[in-house]
Amino acid sequence: MARPKRADKDKYGETKQRYQIMLTETASNELDKVSEALGITRSELIEKAIRQGLLKQVKLDPSEMGDD
Repeated sequence: MARPKRADKDKYGETKQRYQIMLTETASNELDKVSEALGITRSELIEKAIRQGLLKQVKLDPSEMGDD
């Protein structure tokens, strides 16, 4: 299923702003696969993950905690 080029404007009652993030190629490819399977944009996938509280489920191993 082809995903739309952009998410619906003002879907959340807010105007979207442009931000830049850096990802590994592996993470970027996974983002592409999941967004393509769901038929949504990468931006919309990230928006949904954040709004559904999925980021709060991320756990870090103590060895991963540092000053990045």
